[in-house]
Amino acid sequence: MDLLRSWGALVAANQWVVAGLIAGLSLLILTFLLRSAVYVARFGFVNWLKSTFRIEGESWRLIGILLLLMIAAAMVFIQWV
Repeated sequence: MDLLRSWGALVAANQWVVAGLIAGLSLLILTFLLRSAVYVARFGFVNWLKSTFRIEGESWRLIGILLLLMIAAAMVFIQWV
């Protein structure tokens, strides 16, 4: 519990860490929006919408692995609290 509080205080007290995370996520979102705009301009909105909701077989495996990792991280976090 003390380890969790010390990390939380370190991250919350350092505004540069928060600013860096926000800048990094903003850049990532901007990149995704630009790629989507290029795709829409090239292939049209209807094709973009169809490809957005299409999930291939390998993607299901990746989603499952990420879900298992998220469950494991939640279990570890619950043990700390």
